[in-house]
Amino acid sequence: MIAFLYLVVAIVILLLQLILRTHRSLSLLGVVHPVLSLILTLYLIVSPSVWAESSFFLIDHMSLFVMLITSIIFSAASIYAVGYIDGLVRSGDLEKGSLRIFYFGFSLLLAVTTMAIFTPNIALFWICAELTTVLSALLIAILALRATIDASLKYIFICSTSMLFSFIGIIFLFEAVRNKTGVGSLEWKEILHEAAGLDSGMVFIAFVFFFIGFAAKSGIVPFHTWLPEAHAKAPSAVSAVLSGAILNVGMYGILRMTGIMQGTEVFGQVSVLLIVFAMITMSVACLSMLRQKKLKSLIAFSSIENMGFIMLGIGIGSPVALFWALFHMLGHSCIKAGLFFSAGILHRQYKIPTRTGEDEIGDLFLLQPFAAVTLMAGCAALIGMPLFPLFLSKVGILLASAEVSVLIPALVLLLFACAGVALVRYYLSVMAVRFPPGEGPVPYQAPLSMNLPIVLLLLLSIGIGTVMIPGEEAFLAAAVADLGFGVQL
Repeated sequence: MIAFLYLVVAIVILLLQLILRTHRSLSLLGVVHPVLSLILTLYLIVSPSVWAESSFFLIDHMSLFVMLITSIIFSAASIYAVGYIDGLVRSGDLEKGSLRIFYFGFSLLLAVTTMAIFTPNIALFWICAELTTVLSALLIAILALRATIDASLKYIFICSTSMLFSFIGIIFLFEAVRNKTGVGSLEWKEILHEAAGLDSGMVFIAFVFFFIGFAAKSGIVPFHTWLPEAHAKAPSAVSAVLSGAILNVGMYGILRMTGIMQGTEVFGQVSVLLIVFAMITMSVACLSMLRQKKLKSLIAFSSIENMGFIMLGIGIGSPVALFWALFHMLGHSCIKAGLFFSAGILHRQYKIPTRTGEDEIGDLFLLQPFAAVTLMAGCAALIGMPLFPLFLSKVGILLASAEVSVLIPALVLLLFACAGVALVRYYLSVMAVRFPPGEGPVPYQAPLSMNLPIVLLLLLSIGIGTVMIPGEEAFLAAAVADLGFGVQL
């Protein structure tokens, strides 16, 4: 089966990274791996005839959609890392001996994330999701600073502890299937097929336990406390991957499990649970954004806000809401990765974090006009300005939520206003700062490899927000159907 090429490519790249020594060869392999994964994913998307049944891979519209996002973000981050990591080595922030660890960990993280997305077995999915936590923590701590090590340990502790609850949920789900069929199953599709006849009490307990672990993985309140610190302290190339790809692994698990619940008698309770946590998450994130004085922390809390909004669409549970939730996932990943890339340029320019621990940004348009413009564009995209994809997804989910209660879109709009104020206020505050004559830093010349991914992601975001390519709507609708929901849009 052609999906085995994902494994073949990963194994070859990882072996070469163990053999080769130069920074140039390691960074080149780091780019080749996600780019080949992206090409392979696009081929599978346009060639549904090759989606042969296999006990090793779950190839459907939903898994390919999440893999498409993952390969785009990893490809952009790998190109960005060529110049960014080289700058860290030159400045002494990253030891040369850590280069192999970084690139090997980066490629291994992509391989494990790929296996998590395509595995047909819920237990293997849990294992792969846990491995993404460990590998992500390794990349967060790669700079070997006390702050980054503390952030990575906090990440591992919170997510891994929470994932133990998910394992209990998987056991309950297995027992629920076994009580009905006489033979338990951990296959996504088999559980979905048997969902209607499962014991309602047992599957609800299973969902609650499963939700705890993958809510932590997705940065959902109150399991979110690891996220702002981890995303802010990690190297910007890693922050982009965490926000644009790894958070989606947790949301992917919640999507699959919610699809199973849709066929049971307890979907109403599950829907209420998801909506309540979504609203709490958005409220905490948006209000926290108003207090942030550090750029990467502000962007990190915005990730929490958007994960909450995606969960709101999942909780509403209508095909339309789920369609726009998936659309929002794609748009958010591209925009957020681009923002972290822009923040990385400012990190190199202003040596953030500074000795005071605060961002000391000044003469922004004079020193870094490119980063200033792309940062402004990214903030506008997050707010949901027209031409960007979040405008469409926000309108779509808000309209769907109004069918549940008019209070939901009213409160969400208020929270969006808070987030918008936080983003605009921060941008205006740093834009107005001027250094005294002769005291400003020397302009940092970001290499093309750092600028190019930002431009490509912005152009891709505008394309997604303005043009519905042929087959895109049908593909997203089919992804919703793969979850177990209808496709009436």
